[in-house]
Amino acid sequence: MRVRSAVVLGAVVLAAAGCTTGGHALPAPLPPVPAAARALVAWSQTVCTSVQALQGLQAGIDEVNHTAADPSQADFLASEISSYVSGITGRIGQAGSGLKSMPPSGVKAADAFVTQLRKSLDDVTKKAPPETTAQPTLAQARELATAVAALKPAAADLTTAVRGDAKLNASYNVASACAPLRQFGPVDDAAPTRPLVAWADTMCGAVTATAALKAQKIEDLVITDPRYARLSGFDLSSFISSAGSGVAQLVETLGTVTPSGIPAADKYHDSLLASLRAVVPKLPSSDSRMPDLDFQPVEQLKPQAQQIIGVLATIALPTPDLPTIAAANPVLAHSHDVAPQCRPLGSPPPTLPPAANGTDLGACAGGKCQVLVTGQADITASGMTFTASVTSSGVRILQASGEMSFGVGGSGSFGTAGHMVTVRLSGVLDGKAVLDISTG
Repeated sequence: MRVRSAVVLGAVVLAAAGCTTGGHALPAPLPPVPAAARALVAWSQTVCTSVQALQGLQAGIDEVNHTAADPSQADFLASEISSYVSGITGRIGQAGSGLKSMPPSGVKAADAFVTQLRKSLDDVTKKAPPETTAQPTLAQARELATAVAALKPAAADLTTAVRGDAKLNASYNVASACAPLRQFGPVDDAAPTRPLVAWADTMCGAVTATAALKAQKIEDLVITDPRYARLSGFDLSSFISSAGSGVAQLVETLGTVTPSGIPAADKYHDSLLASLRAVVPKLPSSDSRMPDLDFQPVEQLKPQAQQIIGVLATIALPTPDLPTIAAANPVLAHSHDVAPQCRPLGSPPPTLPPAANGTDLGACAGGKCQVLVTGQADITASGMTFTASVTSSGVRILQASGEMSFGVGGSGSFGTAGHMVTVRLSGVLDGKAVLDISTG
């Protein structure tokens, strides 16, 4: 009996050691799929959006060549060429814009992909006819097409780079702009899901945009600096004519959101959508042109703008707020925390990013700086002077030829070919802004 017991015990020991009674090794269990990371989800979303913008570029020249080969279409060739060139340059610009300021992923192969893609996009841009060209030629269009055909790396190279890092793979798979790649291993029950990351990201973006609409102030629209006071009329008329379209765009965005399947979350979505819809009839129609605004004096435009500001202020943000609702569901909470447009739950109050040159505006004289601006300041970069004015939700850049406004993460350029100043807003809070300024 003891011998039999020993045999049974031996079999148990063999099985526990990973062997069958026949002596064959059992496969080792797969490691768990790593948790997605917010920074890597944002990286994936940006890269996939850029790659998507490049899809189908090579086919555009075929229509141009077809028109060029048909004498009966000669009258249409010039417009066909112009359309092709502008379409290519626009999509190349769209693909490259997000990549310029994107931080690296920390995954060597993935960052090498982005570096090569940036270089390829720059090479294509150099082959495009100058912006001052009145009418691109057929030869210029074909040269541009040749450069487009040589674009590297391919989307397959991105797939290879992503699959080489488990954490990046997991993050990539929940980014809505990316096509998921198979990943094996057990997944945590509370791990973010692709549908809920997309839901949270859209909702956080909508809430942020709604809060910005509610925060509008007449002071943000009226320029008191006498050097630029003439621009107030343009700002006011633009605000009046576009306020309706801003709300309408949010209504359209929220109207396409797939329900989360979480009752409290979907109730929040429905309440916000209803609140936005309620103010639409009280705002100028999004398709109205209102040409007479351009000829009205500032003092007539101000009451109209103030009335619209009052309407926007009535938009109700539902309670409890989105973070509270997300925190009550573990999967939604984790999905919310990795969504690029959401602030992770439990985050400390927002602060401004550090400015490398602090408040030393003189550091910009050389053409490159990162400075902290309070209120309004004149800045000179590479001999070009402009005024930066901080608003409640962004910054306004004023100069002799006009103005531009943008929010956090946005940027704008001015100057002449070969001598441009680019300003990017890295952060804004309580009347202060951090600006990244470069020239080229």
